[in-house]
Amino acid sequence: MKNTNLILAHTSNRQYPLPEKKWKYSQEWHNILFFHWRVPKSLLEKYIPEGMELDMIDNTAWVSLVAFEVKNMRLRNLPPFPGISNFHEINLRTYVVKDGIPGIYLFSIETDKFREVLLTRIFTGLPYQKSQIKRTLHCLKSDNKKSDSHFTMVDSSKASTIEKSALDLWLTERHSLYKNFNEETYRYDIHHKELNLREPKAEILDINYKAGKYTPTIHPDKVHSARRLDTLFWAKQKA
Repeated sequence: MKNTNLILAHTSNRQYPLPEKKWKYSQEWHNILFFHWRVPKSLLEKYIPEGMELDMIDNTAWVSLVAFEVKNMRLRNLPPFPGISNFHEINLRTYVVKDGIPGIYLFSIETDKFREVLLTRIFTGLPYQKSQIKRTLHCLKSDNKKSDSHFTMVDSSKASTIEKSALDLWLTERHSLYKNFNEETYRYDIHHKELNLREPKAEILDINYKAGKYTPTIHPDKVHSARRLDTLFWAKQKA
């Protein structure tokens, strides 16, 4: 990530202004995959913490599994930590809103290295778990024995750039992450340029994750990919 000022100058994709405080840490996301499912709100509502509201589009709720490679994670004004700044991540999310600010709520967040679990928990305060994640050019496989979550997909690597719909933007242009700590709702502000979305030829062979009462199927309603996204994060604050 060469110039964070260029990222900060690009704000047309945001739903609310940038935070006044300085960002805390940065990540480069590479080889991003999004799998999205339409979900009846009744399967999710009871699992959204108090203080947040399930966000919907066209009266429909969504759950997404997002997988990517993190590279060069670093604190502001410091270089990446050698050997521990690159890792795989998989998260399962739904979409929420609080006080008019849309964001995401995580049901799970995983990485493939034990040291990175500790590091990311310290950096973010988020409940990362260790999972066995293996990724090659055409395949991604994860296995979290503790939670009995697993996922396998294959990808032909052929993807075409899409003309984004309102739904595509709604699913991918989120700049807040909400989390409850000690019965208080906190928001993590996030910033990045608008994603250059593509439509990959990806197929899920196996999946077992839980989002509330919903279990994603091998047939997602939408699939997106993106080659890279440079992302800035702020420290959590009370929402």
